[in-house]
Amino acid sequence: MDLNLTLGGPQGGGIDTSSNMITRAFAAAGYNVFGVREYHSNIKGRHSYNHLRVKEERPRSLKYPVDILIALDPDTIFEHIEDVGEGTKIVYDKQFETSDLASARMIMRDTAKRIRETLQEEKLPLNIKGALQLMQKKGGIPIAVPFNEVVSSAISDGVPTRYFNTLGSAITLAIAGLPVEFGEESIKQVFSAKEKVVAENVKVVKAAYDYCSSNKLAGKPIPKLAKKRRFLITGNDGSAIGKLMGGLRFQTYYPITPASDESSILEEHGAIAFIENENRKLKDSGIVIVQTEDEISAVTMAQGAAITGARASTATSGPGFSLMAEGISFAGMDEVPILITLYQRGGPSTGLPTRNGQSDLLFALNTGHGEFPRIVISSGDVEECIYDAMKGLNYAQRYQMPVLHLIDKNLANTSDLVPEIDSKRVKVSQVLATQDSESFRRYNLDTDNGISNAGYLGKNIFWMTGDEHDELGHVTEDPEIRDRMMRKRFQKLKTVEEEVPMNDRAVLYGPSDAEITFVTWGSQKGVILDVMEDLKAKGITANLLYIKMFEPFPSEFVSGVLKKAKLVIDVESNMLAQAARVIRTNTGINIEKSILKYNGRHITEDELLNSALNIYNNRKEEKLEEVLENGA
Repeated sequence: MDLNLTLGGPQGGGIDTSSNMITRAFAAAGYNVFGVREYHSNIKGRHSYNHLRVKEERPRSLKYPVDILIALDPDTIFEHIEDVGEGTKIVYDKQFETSDLASARMIMRDTAKRIRETLQEEKLPLNIKGALQLMQKKGGIPIAVPFNEVVSSAISDGVPTRYFNTLGSAITLAIAGLPVEFGEESIKQVFSAKEKVVAENVKVVKAAYDYCSSNKLAGKPIPKLAKKRRFLITGNDGSAIGKLMGGLRFQTYYPITPASDESSILEEHGAIAFIENENRKLKDSGIVIVQTEDEISAVTMAQGAAITGARASTATSGPGFSLMAEGISFAGMDEVPILITLYQRGGPSTGLPTRNGQSDLLFALNTGHGEFPRIVISSGDVEECIYDAMKGLNYAQRYQMPVLHLIDKNLANTSDLVPEIDSKRVKVSQVLATQDSESFRRYNLDTDNGISNAGYLGKNIFWMTGDEHDELGHVTEDPEIRDRMMRKRFQKLKTVEEEVPMNDRAVLYGPSDAEITFVTWGSQKGVILDVMEDLKAKGITANLLYIKMFEPFPSEFVSGVLKKAKLVIDVESNMLAQAARVIRTNTGINIEKSILKYNGRHITEDELLNSALNIYNNRKEEKLEEVLENGA
C-alpha cells in the first residue's frame, strides 16, 4: 500500500472534516497516514486541498502524481490539472460537467490564465470536459458520480450538499478497498458528540459504498492491519503539547496565520489526558493564554510573566516577529528566559500568509538591534515539535536568554500519526530563584559559565532596565563594566555548546562515505530520508546532514561532515539558500549545488528525486541550482 490522494474544494467546504474522516478510517484499519493541509488566505470560498499519503509503514513525505483526486467543486479539477498520471482516479460530481473556466470565479485570475493557456495549447475546450480530456491524456480515469442522487437515496430530509464531503470521502475509501466498517467508525469519531449527525452521515457512507459496488468502482479489499494506539496531531498540536509537558504557565499571542492555531489549541486543551503528573500541577496552578492587542505587547507581556519565574512563551509568524524585534533585544539585555515560537510562511510583507516558507532563518539569527546571545532551534517533523518545545523552555530558563523555535508552515499544517508521546523523554529542569540578600547581584560577573544569578520579581529585589547595567541592574556606561557584561552574556553560548548534546544540534543520517550528502533543516527532513531510500534502490548511496540548532552553530561537526563529502546538495524552501549561507559564515565551506523551492508549496518526493538525479548526473558542472515549481 502506497496511496497518494488529494481532496480539494472551496475554503469552508468541509475539506478538513473530509480529510479527518479519511485519515481516521485508514488509521482504524492499522495504516499510517501523513498529510499536508493547503488553504487559501481568504476567509472562505477559494480553493483549498489536503494532500494525503497512506502506507503500511509510516510515511514521511508526499508524491505526485496522486492515485485519487477527489473534487468537491469544479475548481479542484482545473487547479489540479497537472497532478494526475497513469491510473489516477478523478472523482467528481457529474453536475460539474456543465462548468466552464470562465464561470470558475473563485480561481485566481493569474491561475485561470495559466490553465487557459494550457488547455489552448492542447486545443481543448475551456471547460471541465476539456480539463478531463487533458487528464485522460495523462492516463487519468474520470469518475462522474451523481452526488445529489446518491445522498438523496440515503437522506430523506435535509440539504444534500451538506453531506457531499462525507460522500466524497466514503467513495475514496471504497475505491481504495477499505471495508465499509472503517468508514463508519471514522464518522463516529469525527462527529462523536452529535448522535443525529453521526446517524445521518453513516447512512451516506453506506450509500457511497453501495453506489461504488453497483458501478464496479470498489477496489479490491485491502487487509486489516494490527490496530495500534497513535495520536493524530499536527506541528501546531505538537508544539502546544510540548509546551504543556515542558511546564508552560503563560503564553501570549496576537492572531496570525499559521501561529494562532497553537494558542487556540492551548486555550482548548489546558490539560491533556496522557500527561498525568503535569495535569495535577495544571489543576493547582493553571495556565494563562492571553490574546494581546499586538505582537509588541505579546513579547513584552510574556517577558513580564517570565521575570516572575513563570515559564513563558509567545508564538507568531513573520510580520508579527518583525514587531517583536525591540522586545527581543530587551530580553537579550536583561537575560529574560522566554521562548518565542516562530512559524515561518512566505514573505516578504504579508507575502503568502497561508503558504510554506523557510525565509526567516537569517532574520531569526539577527533580529533585534545590538549584539546579544540567543538560541535558535528548528524542528523537522511533528514529533520534534513536541520535544523541541520542551527543550526550548528548558534552554530559556537554564541559560537566561531568548530562545527562538522555528517551525515552517508546511510542518505546522502537517498531520501525522504519532505512535507515542513520552512526557518523560525531556526532563523539565526548573531553575529556582537564588537566595536573596541585601545586595542581590542579579547580573553577577563572577561566573565561569556566563549564567547570572536566577532572580524573580516577588522573590528577589533587583533593578531592570533596557540600558546597560551593573551587577545590581543599575544603569551604567562605564566602559570596563560594559566589556565585562558583553563577554559574560556571550559566554553563555559556549556553555550551551558544552552542555547540549550534539544530536540536539546536528545529526548525520546514513553512511558517512555516501556519494551524495544532502544538507537541510526543517520539514525537508522527511522527504530527503525517503529520497535516500529511492537513490539506494538505484545503487546510489546518500546521507543527510540535518541541522537543528543554528545558534550556537555546530561548526566543528558540520565542517567534519562536509569536508569528507563527495557531492553536497543543499535543500531548502527559500530562494537564497539561507542555511547554506549560515554554514559558509561559520565554517568557510561554500555549498555550490542546491535544490530550492519558494513558491509556497511543499517539496514532494518525486520532484526532489528527479532534481537530485539531475545534479548527480551533471555534477561536473561548477554550479547547478534546481528550482522546484510543482504544486497546485
